[in-house]
Amino acid sequence: MSRASGGGGSRPPGWRRWIRVIRRDPMEEVDDELRYHLEMRVEDYMRKGMGEEEARAAARARLGDLREVRRELEGLSAVESRVERRREWLSEARQDIRYGIRTLLRSPTFSSMAILTLALGIGATTAIFSLVYAVLLAPLPYPNPDRLVRVWETSPQGSIRNVVSSGNVTDWQERARSFTVLGAHRGSYSQTLTGDGDPLRVVTMDLQPQVMRALNVPPALGRTFTERDAVDGGVAVLSHAFWQTRYGGDPEVLGRRVTVNDLPYTIVGVMPGGFEFPTDGVDFWLPITSDGFDPTERTSHNYSVVARLAPGVTVEAAQAEMTSVAGQIAREHPAEMTGWSARVVPLHTDLTRNVDALFWVLLGGVVVVLLIACGNLANLLLARAVSREREMAVRGALGAGRSRILRQLLTESGLLAVLGGAGALALAPFLLRVLISVAPGSIPLLDRAVIDLRMLGFTAAAGLGCALLFGLVPAIRASRSDLLSALRSGRDASVSGHTRLRSGLLTIQVALSVVLLVSAGLFVRSFRALQGTEIGFDPSGLVLMDVDLPMERYPETPEQVSFYDQLLHRVAAMPGVRSVAGTSQPPGSPDHMTFSFAIEGRVPSNPNGREDDEPLHAVTPGYFETLDRRIVRGRAFDANDLADGTPVVIINESLARKHWPQGDAVGQRIAFRVGETPWREIVGVVEDARLESPDAPQEPAIYIPFAQKTWTWLSWMTVMARTAPGTHPLALGEGLRSALLELDPELPPQSITTVEAAFRANTAPRRFAMTLVGGFGTLALLLSIVGLYGLITYSVARQRREIGVRIALGAQAGNVVGGVLKHTLLLTLAGTGAGVLGALAAARFLQGLLFGVSALDLPTYILTVGLVATVALLTALLPAARAARTDPVRALASD
Repeated sequence: MSRASGGGGSRPPGWRRWIRVIRRDPMEEVDDELRYHLEMRVEDYMRKGMGEEEARAAARARLGDLREVRRELEGLSAVESRVERRREWLSEARQDIRYGIRTLLRSPTFSSMAILTLALGIGATTAIFSLVYAVLLAPLPYPNPDRLVRVWETSPQGSIRNVVSSGNVTDWQERARSFTVLGAHRGSYSQTLTGDGDPLRVVTMDLQPQVMRALNVPPALGRTFTERDAVDGGVAVLSHAFWQTRYGGDPEVLGRRVTVNDLPYTIVGVMPGGFEFPTDGVDFWLPITSDGFDPTERTSHNYSVVARLAPGVTVEAAQAEMTSVAGQIAREHPAEMTGWSARVVPLHTDLTRNVDALFWVLLGGVVVVLLIACGNLANLLLARAVSREREMAVRGALGAGRSRILRQLLTESGLLAVLGGAGALALAPFLLRVLISVAPGSIPLLDRAVIDLRMLGFTAAAGLGCALLFGLVPAIRASRSDLLSALRSGRDASVSGHTRLRSGLLTIQVALSVVLLVSAGLFVRSFRALQGTEIGFDPSGLVLMDVDLPMERYPETPEQVSFYDQLLHRVAAMPGVRSVAGTSQPPGSPDHMTFSFAIEGRVPSNPNGREDDEPLHAVTPGYFETLDRRIVRGRAFDANDLADGTPVVIINESLARKHWPQGDAVGQRIAFRVGETPWREIVGVVEDARLESPDAPQEPAIYIPFAQKTWTWLSWMTVMARTAPGTHPLALGEGLRSALLELDPELPPQSITTVEAAFRANTAPRRFAMTLVGGFGTLALLLSIVGLYGLITYSVARQRREIGVRIALGAQAGNVVGGVLKHTLLLTLAGTGAGVLGALAAARFLQGLLFGVSALDLPTYILTVGLVATVALLTALLPAARAARTDPVRALASD
């Protein structure tokens, strides 16, 4: 159709053709065009003879509901507007990114420092967080792991993690209703695998079938234990790792016969990869059989218990029930169980009980380092914002809005975040490998630490959060710039505001550094105290070889004593051996037997007729001489203390002080079970020694001759040899192994190590903490030095004109240097003061990790403050010296 007036020309039919017009002028143009179209129709109908009213009605009917048309056009307009805005936003974002890249490339020093700072801070934080997540936060690798708990006995002497007697395990299984299943297991120990290739030491664990049911992990091959296995025994389940290394993953391993410590077993199952219980390193799981599990025994505590909570039962409810059950047992068996109770603990909490405080401290330390790094980044961005004030002002004068400038600056911060995060991702796996390699082997669940998608997400969030959060304030300040202020000479309010903000950030950095350095200093002092601790014997030159005789071949004490006598005789004849002895508990071992005893002629303090349990050591003659431990009263064991001789015992000073404070212990007699074991005469008192570790307390201890032991199950012994001067302890390793295999070719040693190595392993967590926190403190100090140097250099540069005026008016160089150092010292003192307060607040989290030093150790605080102040002043000397050499003429001409 054609227009009636206003020019001609054909137009596409329908109202959709007006979309092209909408793009030029949204709804006002639409209204005009709709009115024009209506009037054109009215005129056309009037020319055909209709009246005006009739023509207008016909036109409206012909065009339809104009309001509906307008609403649809309005919706299309909004869609088109959003599409256009999105297109414009993406275009501007591409421009911002390209401009940001060019800007960063123009400032390589700034860019590299910012990226390196972020990469170090975020990379270290990611690595430590990976460890913390794997050990403390990730769920255990069992179905519904939050339902798994440990159940311990609590003793009258205050132990809250006492192993459980078989009689109590039986009663708990029968009476407790808070658990769907409850089972017991022994600790892992080394035994000899024979009949399947060369003899091999393997790590085994005995457990009840209920334990596997509680864990509820299906095997990769075969089956786990059944109730029938608890009666018949003779079956074994392999770990996945042992199946792979020993049998090459052969699926035909099921049904294979093996011999463990001379007892035959049939392999019935293989656990899946990643299954570890209770710790890694177990090769064989073996069933506890009913003939070795006495349901009436309550004085021998040997078992750990794991259980699965019943649906809807909380840990607190289970604890209440177990307290009640323990009370019933104590009333039924007062002689054995008076004062004993039970304690229910989530399995994950129990496994990580010894490392949770350490890992939270390490995470806190690395987060402090990250905050210091972010403070450096913020200071760099603030300095850069000041240097770009004129650029931002000119852009604003040319029409760029404040939001546009702010977005550009945040885009640059985002680029730094991406590049810093990429550097962190490259650095974090390396740091994680280093941390795992130096971490103590006693830390549970550590092998699960990996850089996975969770850690990648953490790194990305940390990078973006740090760069954008700490880049926001500099960006806001820079976006406020106006041309007049930017072109004004001298120091203005904006510059002063930037300086105050940077000084505040630096003060916080120094404070955080002081917190870390105080913590590091406390750990160093603690470790030095540990190294200087008197342990009561000389650990150097002592080599240990663990041996365990199979009960099938050596069932009686005389056979065991004869074997060890021959072995010790062979070892004593080896070149380089100064002395040799045997013991049931070697130095450096955390495991020990405890026995209660009665004192002749004395009313016991416990209802069972005996005194409290104390550690017991079965040793051979020469034990105290080999350790260089001094007998303070009486005598040591000698060759006459045989099975048919007078039963004798030696106690240490702590036990003598506890029961014979008047010093009359020698000549007294004790018995482990009156009427069942003989009375033993105390023939000597030996000085105390820290046998487990330098940081372990000195405990009361009892020593008996190995030849006079009355328990055939005590078939193990550690051979201790002290080397002659000039002989390295481990140089005896092959000779020790040969001496053992000459006596029994099917009995390889469990392990050969040194006492010093065992002590290093036991103190490794403290050394690990000291190393990491010390490293965090050093890194924090270096970052703070960089920040301080940058701030002082920046401040001197901004005051160059003022300094030039002062020098022109006669100020001496010393005055200029003194002014810079005074400013530095004030900032440092403010930061160290706040840091000392922060360290005092953090002290309560550190005390449990320290040894021999208080978390409020005054020398550490004084030395830290002195170190930080000294380093800060030395750092400020170079920019101060530059300020003193300012040329007044150039300084005044430069602005």
